Amino acid sequence: MNRKDQITSRQASFIVSKSMIGTGILFLPQVVAKEVGTPDGWISVLIGGFLALLAGYVIIKLNQRFPKQTFFEFSQTVFGKWIGAVHIVLLSAYFTISSGYLARIMGEVIHMYLLDKTPIAFIIITFMLVAAYLATGGINSIARLIELFFPVILIILAALIAFSFKEFDLDNIRPVLAEGLRPVWKGIPSSTFSYSGFEIMLVLSAFMQEPRDAVKSMLKGIGLVIPLYTLTVLIAIGTLTVEEVKTLPWPTMSVAKDIELPGGFFERFESLFSVLWVMSMYSTFVPYYYVASLGMSHLFRRNFRTFIYLLFPVIYIIAMLPKKLNEVLSIGNFLNDFALFIIVIMPLYFWIFVKLRGKGHAHG
Repeated sequence: MNRKDQITSRQASFIVSKSMIGTGILFLPQVVAKEVGTPDGWISVLIGGFLALLAGYVIIKLNQRFPKQTFFEFSQTVFGKWIGAVHIVLLSAYFTISSGYLARIMGEVIHMYLLDKTPIAFIIITFMLVAAYLATGGINSIARLIELFFPVILIILAALIAFSFKEFDLDNIRPVLAEGLRPVWKGIPSSTFSYSGFEIMLVLSAFMQEPRDAVKSMLKGIGLVIPLYTLTVLIAIGTLTVEEVKTLPWPTMSVAKDIELPGGFFERFESLFSVLWVMSMYSTFVPYYYVASLGMSHLFRRNFRTFIYLLFPVIYIIAMLPKKLNEVLSIGNFLNDFALFIIVIMPLYFWIFVKLRGKGHAHG
């Protein structure tokens, strides 16, 4: 299938990384600390990252059986019109609910740290309007924005990690594996959702100018996030202690608040971090929103821009449905389970079925 709207291999890598770097930067240290209960949570995150690499490889190998086709297109080729349609709905629903969740988390953080007197509803609507405008431009416009934002986001995250070492206490992460491997294994599932995002390549690999580079783009994208997430958890525990991290809703923001730049160059690093994190969430939200619209457009044979507008109120309702932060986090727990199906289970049985039935053709 010829596509005018294409992305380069580098842009694909950036989209994979950026789709993964979202709420996990704020939540992951606390979630892992609660599950593991020891300072060894960073090991769980590291192992989870390598499992993500394996899952990403399976996704790309499945895609390469159907060159230049998105999951929305080849799902009906594999399982027929009706079962394929069910899978289209499932993937579109996943990205729609994820979009609502991302919008609400973004609203909560902006309300807490930047605009405490502005209603969350207004923050979310403004955020979504700007996102809808970009999403109507297609994947190439989205990729170019991410290509612009991503290096800046990486620099700020690297600065956060580097400046945090001043308060880092090695004793907070020792002794390593004092209680053996069992706590580490317990923490691996809880890191799964924070690594989610690379499943967006179920759709976007079809837009690559060089489909043969899809494996490299996927592995590079995931590989870049693994050390970032591992160091973020390590720094949070080493700076705050594992017991304190368990009690904080946004441990990474607490780490940022404790940073003092040399010479008083910037008094409140967390404000700078908050602004850059909003940029990060925006460039995560837009691809999710776009893919959800693309799925529905394929199902109903309409232009994807129609569903950019039709999904707007749906995503807003999902974002505003929870009344308290605990209810927001419950949506996150639901998406954790949903992501496990989308990332691991669904691509695996698709790939097995394709191999057994000889559908598609090897490409790569």
